[in-house]
Amino acid sequence: TPGALTAYSSNITIEIGLQSDNNQDPSYADNITVSEALADALVTSPILTSHEFDSDVSQQIGKDTSEIAQRYGANADLGDWQNVSAIGEALSSVRAHNLVTVTANWTTPAGAWAIANAVGEISVDHIGNYVNYIIARNASNLASNGQPDVTAQVISSATNPATVPGASANKKTLLILLLIVALVIGIALAFLADYLDDRIRNKDDATHLLQLPIYGEVPRTPDVGNSQSARRSTSPAA
Repeated sequence: TPGALTAYSSNITIEIGLQSDNNQDPSYADNITVSEALADALVTSPILTSHEFDSDVSQQIGKDTSEIAQRYGANADLGDWQNVSAIGEALSSVRAHNLVTVTANWTTPAGAWAIANAVGEISVDHIGNYVNYIIARNASNLASNGQPDVTAQVISSATNPATVPGASANKKTLLILLLIVALVIGIALAFLADYLDDRIRNKDDATHLLQLPIYGEVPRTPDVGNSQSARRSTSPAA
């Protein structure tokens, strides 16, 4: 299965924040705290694995075909990029303050980059909707509810895909593979040992080795116990 033991990983780093025009604003420190909380919500909540988010990622990949073609060619293999559930399973994330790094593990390098890049684009455009935060669309709304816009900015673009262990490279699979390999090696060693064994074990081996006919054969001396039992069985009854 493609990608069973080998996959490709691409990362993108996004900064989550609240829009603030003045660092001297008394609420600036609070905005930093809220920004970190929003970044934590993106990492710990099921946003990245939700059907809505992954559907948007899949649709964005379809819109990015020209950009993908410039990087990986017109017929780049993106894998099953229309499978929304597969996209959700491919995404993972970590947070450092209000910086969120999203990792996409995929079966093809072009697909891994396309997914990571689409995650960044979707986050920049719709991050407020995903974190369920009220966004002020204009100045009048901002004045009425006092809540600034939630923003997302791509700090580090999608990285070039790197090779990583695939989804099926778990302990159980590796143990089965090692067992099969050990069995094959054991059988091969047994045949090799038999092939290298040049001892003469019977008359056929002697004939084959010496290329001479056999005119007679000395039988093996019977064991002591066997010879005595044989004489008792052949002795006449009194």
